Amino acid sequence: MSRRPGVGPIRPAEPATADDGTPYSTVFDDVYHSTDGALGQAQHVFLGGNDLPERWRGREQFVIVETGFGLGLNFLATWAAWRDDPQRPERLHFVSVEKSPFRAKDLRCMLEPMLVLPGMTALAPLMQRLCDVWPSPVAGWHRLELAPGVILSVGFGDFFDLMPLLRAGADAFYLDGFAPSKNPDMWSAEVFRTLGRLARDGATIATYTAAGQVRRDLIAAGFDVARRPGYGRKRDMLAGRYAPPYRMRRHDPPPPAPPRAREAIVVGAGMAGAAMARRLVARGWRVRLFERAQAPGMAASGNPAGVFHPQLSADDNVLSRLTRAGFLYALSQWRTLPGGLPGRADGLLQVATSEAEAEAMAQLVTAHGYPETYAKWVDAQHASALAGETLAHGGVWYPEGGSLAPAMLCRAELVAAGPSLDARYGVSVERLERVGGGADPVAGDGRGATACRWAALDETGRVLAEADVAIVTAADVSQTLLSAYLPPEFVPVKRVRGQLTFLPPDTLAGLRIPVCGDGYVAPPPLGGAGPVTGATYGFDDPAEDVRVGDHQANLRRLAALLPGHADAFGEAGLASEQAAAELGGRTAFRALMPDRLPMAGQLPDLAAIEPQRKRLAGGHLRDIPRLDGLYASFAFGSRGLVFASLCAELVASQIEGEPWPIGSDLADAVDPARYLMQSLRKA
Repeated sequence: MSRRPGVGPIRPAEPATADDGTPYSTVFDDVYHSTDGALGQAQHVFLGGNDLPERWRGREQFVIVETGFGLGLNFLATWAAWRDDPQRPERLHFVSVEKSPFRAKDLRCMLEPMLVLPGMTALAPLMQRLCDVWPSPVAGWHRLELAPGVILSVGFGDFFDLMPLLRAGADAFYLDGFAPSKNPDMWSAEVFRTLGRLARDGATIATYTAAGQVRRDLIAAGFDVARRPGYGRKRDMLAGRYAPPYRMRRHDPPPPAPPRAREAIVVGAGMAGAAMARRLVARGWRVRLFERAQAPGMAASGNPAGVFHPQLSADDNVLSRLTRAGFLYALSQWRTLPGGLPGRADGLLQVATSEAEAEAMAQLVTAHGYPETYAKWVDAQHASALAGETLAHGGVWYPEGGSLAPAMLCRAELVAAGPSLDARYGVSVERLERVGGGADPVAGDGRGATACRWAALDETGRVLAEADVAIVTAADVSQTLLSAYLPPEFVPVKRVRGQLTFLPPDTLAGLRIPVCGDGYVAPPPLGGAGPVTGATYGFDDPAEDVRVGDHQANLRRLAALLPGHADAFGEAGLASEQAAAELGGRTAFRALMPDRLPMAGQLPDLAAIEPQRKRLAGGHLRDIPRLDGLYASFAFGSRGLVFASLCAELVASQIEGEPWPIGSDLADAVDPARYLMQSLRKA
């Protein structure tokens, strides 16, 4: 029954109401909430059925998993209860799925008339905020921060595509699909078994239905449920807790993080390190950040302009789904920066290089049915009008793509981290050492080592800092820093040279947006500067100088990208050796893995793995013991802008035992233990 997540277009729900004005689904021939009152139903059935808010009091985090988001009324009622409770947990995670989500304008259209109903006025600011950040109907998980401490993770797609791959530990469940007679798939034994794999010890569950088969299937999945008084004209409902009579699952869900000092060391202040520091500080951590350069964003992150957009593919492969999640999450984070986005997110064109490629791109966009707010096919004429320059072929228009200055982004994120960040520049961390703790070779919970702290040391052996957690985000230097714990053959990072070319200020005066194809060109990032074009891709090339030959290569690609300027950028123009020698440029080095995917997550514990090699060779990445407190986030290649925020959120979620922002399939694809796992399987 399970399919690969993300395949197939999302079909949004259409707004409709029943004769009495109750929001109604024409697909399932059922109402979205009880005709006796939406807020009352949410409070009685879901909050009351899970003994909330009493059960969340005194906790640092609380996780609720719901089986159908609908109009978000259960979420809004829960958020309001959290807001009004002085003993609330610091972080409330609400995780839900929706196969047919409303578009943002339709969600607002459906919710706003309900504000006149009894008790709903208090939800008005929450409802407004939800509608303001509601994402476009694009497949996959969307991580939304509605307020400090309130995180909504909503998955657009089929339950059976998304929930089996969710990594979360649930403290409460809301079963709220349409009625079993209308939508039987959402009340199946397979659904309840999936929820059982997510349940933490003592997790509670509640649903408005009291159907006998639902009760029997819940009991078979390990839930001890019984009838309770229902809401309104509904006589009964079901509620209970997860209490299996025997062990029913191979892996337990992520537990909440144990109490600790919440101090972290982050090595590297490029895009990865800046995003990592910000995501930890948002969770109440104090961060010591070390950067060998004299300022943040001086390596590959120091380029004056970088472009960002998701990657599309016919089969919606791992890279497509990962860049989609990263692109959307990065935009949500950048928009909350105190000074605003350090660049532009008002559109980017990815143009075809031939008519055959143009036809394939058009078919791809049509087949996936992307909303036009995410990706839209445009012909050559429309593309040229958008770009302000004549283009030979059509391409994909990303309305929220764009370009920004990566170094400025790094600084903005570090400023946003505030006083909980202690950033030290011109300081080189040469090695990381464990302080206390030890390996547990028989651990089967994936954590491996007992609790320890980590020390960062400089070249003289002086301890720069100690902390509960250390995260390495130092691009290709990460391989050296991690070598004591993960040999270089399992971190096969490559250093790839890239050179940008800075065009004269009066060049391409009509260019309105970044244009990508074979290479890219972006409008001036700063007043008075010229467009930026590039970049070369040089493997096994350690030279740091700016070369005339690489300028010429960049200009030849630019001439093909913008055929209306072929002469100006050709051998008789800027690409001549004499003219190219006068151009400015910058060389930087990307860190790249062979599979072109990042390294993001917790490091494996080799000492704990060794006695279990044969058993682990037939297992999964979830079986690999891990080093307590050591994480990595690096090797973004040329997609640092798209990957940095998402990888930081993934690592921070792992550290805190929170729901992960992506499914386990994508997390496995970027797992720092993946090359080690390949080696175990081959052996």
